Amino acid sequence: MVQDPLKPRASRKIGMSRIDAGMNKLPPVAPGRRAGMSEKEQDALLERARKRYKLAEGAEADNRSEGLKDLKFKAGDQWPSDIVSRRQFEGRPTLTVNKIPTFVHQITNEQRQNRPAISVNAVGERGDVQAAQIFRGLIRAIERESFADIAYDTAFDNAVSCGFGFWRILTDHDRPDSFDLDIRIRRIRNPFSVYLDPACQEPDGSDARFAFISEIVPRDEFEARYPDAQPMAWTEGAAGDKLAGWATKDSVRIAEYFEVTHEERELVALANGHVGWEDELADEVRVQIADDPAFVVRRRTSRVPKVKWFKITAVEVLEQRDWPGAWIPIVRVIGEEIDIEGKVKLSGVIRYARDAQRMYNYAATAEIEATALAPKAPYIMAEGQQEGHEDQWQQANSKNFPFLLYQPVQLPNGQLAPPPVRQAPVPPQAAWLQVKQGAAQDMMATTGIRFDATLQERMTDESGLAVKELRRNTDVGNYHYIDNFSRALRHTGVLLIDLIPKVYDTRRVLTILREDDKEEQIVLDPTQKQPVANQRDAVTGKIRRAFNPSEGEYGITVTIGPSYATKRIEAAEQMMAFARAMPQLAQNVADLIVKNQDWPGAEEFATRLAKMLPPGLLTPDMKDVPPQVQAMMAQMQRQIMMLMQERQQMMRALSDKQADRAVALERINRDFAAKLLAIMQKADAAQADPIEQLHTIATAATEFDRLLTPPDQQGH
Repeated sequence: MVQDPLKPRASRKIGMSRIDAGMNKLPPVAPGRRAGMSEKEQDALLERARKRYKLAEGAEADNRSEGLKDLKFKAGDQWPSDIVSRRQFEGRPTLTVNKIPTFVHQITNEQRQNRPAISVNAVGERGDVQAAQIFRGLIRAIERESFADIAYDTAFDNAVSCGFGFWRILTDHDRPDSFDLDIRIRRIRNPFSVYLDPACQEPDGSDARFAFISEIVPRDEFEARYPDAQPMAWTEGAAGDKLAGWATKDSVRIAEYFEVTHEERELVALANGHVGWEDELADEVRVQIADDPAFVVRRRTSRVPKVKWFKITAVEVLEQRDWPGAWIPIVRVIGEEIDIEGKVKLSGVIRYARDAQRMYNYAATAEIEATALAPKAPYIMAEGQQEGHEDQWQQANSKNFPFLLYQPVQLPNGQLAPPPVRQAPVPPQAAWLQVKQGAAQDMMATTGIRFDATLQERMTDESGLAVKELRRNTDVGNYHYIDNFSRALRHTGVLLIDLIPKVYDTRRVLTILREDDKEEQIVLDPTQKQPVANQRDAVTGKIRRAFNPSEGEYGITVTIGPSYATKRIEAAEQMMAFARAMPQLAQNVADLIVKNQDWPGAEEFATRLAKMLPPGLLTPDMKDVPPQVQAMMAQMQRQIMMLMQERQQMMRALSDKQADRAVALERINRDFAAKLLAIMQKADAAQADPIEQLHTIATAATEFDRLLTPPDQQGH
């Protein structure tokens, strides 16, 4: 080879080939070592996971493809790409008047205004009403600490938009320096990252046998978390779940894999009434069963579900552990579900409104072209009138000239030709306006939403009652979205009721939320025999309710309606209307009206008003008072009655004594008058003798003092 003079002279040494990132190879790692599995177990698990993933991918391909189109359509991608390219090349517009988000928001915002809430109810003889209330308060506290409304809103928005959405439940330590676990509800923003068992029948996915959640992890974080792992990504993917190869420059994709297995356990019913698993019985009970087999009244073999969680790449298992719950902690929300010969189609409110929206966009674009973007009408002039001013007349339809010059031309008859005149413009076609109106009506018909916020909602020929009825029809037409959401929320409540006794398994103090959002501290005591009991703190002396979540049976329902704050405002308005209608009774309910007001100091104001009410109006309702409290109140009532009787007897005795004193006082007064008269007469007779007069005055003074002294004090 001839040496290039512009390049350095070759050293004639054999160089190394260029190193590429794809040539790197990490040292082998014992398969499954990191997860505590054998190589055979890991290979079997990965093979099973790959097959299940392909099964879910194939079954959900159509739903994912159409759902992705729905989301892109909602984001404004509403014109076919070939038409957009052609019109851009021709310099023609492609207008998008996107009304789809308005229809979606009218459904999702209705759910945000009237949020369904999880309610816990006591079931059977083992259920306790107070424990059910604590369960409800604990679930509300979990939702508050988890910001669960974000997870709910995201999943519901995805269900309305593309037909399906998800949220998940997980456990985490409450703080870095604690061993206590808390339950948290987290959102799944991208619904296409979840692959659920296609064989599940329930709309909430509660009967799924397996599930996947894909995750993109930064490479440095992946290497720090798994320093011995090969940075390979999960190699499978479908529409909406963008997976670029098995590794990228900056990130690695891994997958969380859940699977449900079943183990057989013996359930026994003993002669003493105990029902439970045989492997959980105490040693002395097992000895008793061995000595007396008749002590076991009934037994049966039960298949108990067990959930396992794995974090995997394409080639190895990174982590594994047992999930404490009995169900996969992924909750699905669906929009509209149609089963066609075993093929399930999921859709949202956008699916059948896409064509009407495209028609509206095309009509709006054509209308604009016909009015604003179409060429201006040409000028009519005689031949030769543009001579000398050709450039000006060439730009007459693109520029606004203050004046146009023309060359006068003489006609054959000797007269001058008239000046150039512009042709009348073509009026806009009314047909496009009709197409737009028809497309708008089609969108309202396909979505089931009568009112479009971009149009005039109140028609001139519609009464207020008619408008209200039309709104009700709109709610009925889309109620299945809210109903499916409430089903998902009910399954969430079932998951939480199942998890709470297993996660909160150590004694500690928890904060719960009552219905009015006020906090209450309770003691969670798994060793307590009763579901709820009062316990006194040994340090502070405070009495708190103690709660054992493993005692009792409880069911889940979902209530749909306004929040507590909204209901309180509505109650205050109704109370004010009642007070205005019946002012004579307003003073008896003034404290309740003020209590439901939403201004500072309302609680203190209501407390003072309550003290001014008659005692009979403040008598508590005894049906909600515990029996021991009722017994204490009855004993206190008896003591009060005895004190009142003693007081009445003392009052009667005092009255009798006062009557006797009145009679004695009258007698004393008469005696005093008689004796005073005798003294005066004696004084008159003794006027001649001064010594005798002094003696008489002294005697009269002594007698006067004696008469004025009460009888019970004489002699002291």
